[in-house]
Amino acid sequence: MIDKNDLHSGLKARQKIVGVFKKVSWLCFWLQLVLAAVSILILLFAIADPNFNINLKSGLGMLSTVGGIGALGLGVYWTFHYTRLAQRLQVSEPGIYPSRKEVVRDLHIGITIHFVGVLLTLIATQVIVGALLVKVITLSPGMTIYQSRQLIEPLDIFVIQASILMNTALFIGIGCAFWLLKQVNQAQT
Repeated sequence: MIDKNDLHSGLKARQKIVGVFKKVSWLCFWLQLVLAAVSILILLFAIADPNFNINLKSGLGMLSTVGGIGALGLGVYWTFHYTRLAQRLQVSEPGIYPSRKEVVRDLHIGITIHFVGVLLTLIATQVIVGALLVKVITLSPGMTIYQSRQLIEPLDIFVIQASILMNTALFIGIGCAFWLLKQVNQAQT
């Protein structure tokens, strides 16, 4: 026989999890969306600029940049998925209510997506910084600069900033998933 106190405490724990899921997932979603939008706009502007002289348009730089943007987009979508998961957790119908195993699986998928995005974005950042390093090393001290392509321009720094913003957004997604996973595990005990 089910004790009324156990049923009430189970309902309270579920409501607490739903509240945490809603708040954390919406906060992380909006933070990631804003950071992703800013970084993607900067990168699109840089790639479209004919004077931009860091080669992100081919090879490893392009692959890792596009892959990082794609993983970030998927990560933002997956963080939005957590808000839908919170709505399903709020419903008391057994067919709609997700199992603990399903919730944990979805959180693990989110962590994986964000980790892949961090890896790709870090590779892109290394390519960008490497290109800037080559520009700096090839400048001889006291020599005349014959081409403006030899100088580090403000757009170069904006591209590094965009890459850092992408990594920050992906890190927020990892932190969100780990925090929600911790809350699910604590509610089980």
